[in-house]
Amino acid sequence: MTDESQAYFKRMGDFECNEVPDGYVIYDHVSESVHYLNLTAAAVFELCDGRSSAEAIADVLQDLFDLSAPPRGEVDACLLSLASQGLVTSCSPSSSAA
Repeated sequence: MTDESQAYFKRMGDFECNEVPDGYVIYDHVSESVHYLNLTAAAVFELCDGRSSAEAIADVLQDLFDLSAPPRGEVDACLLSLASQGLVTSCSPSSSAA
């Protein structure tokens, strides 16, 4: 498996995102599927703006959740899961929002 920490991701599609107490419920109108994201996955999803690398996302989560170290492996796994569900896609670094 390749190192995803330097990869960039952006959100895909036209999703209906609903915030719930423990994360997000996302409805994909195209595939007519529903996705449930916990708080961590929801934060990763929000940070997929095409401007933040996976490494930078892990750094933000470290601060957000007051962790002793950036959760790089967990962020990489989360990004791969979100990508496999069609919620995000890898991209070249962008200076504009996705």
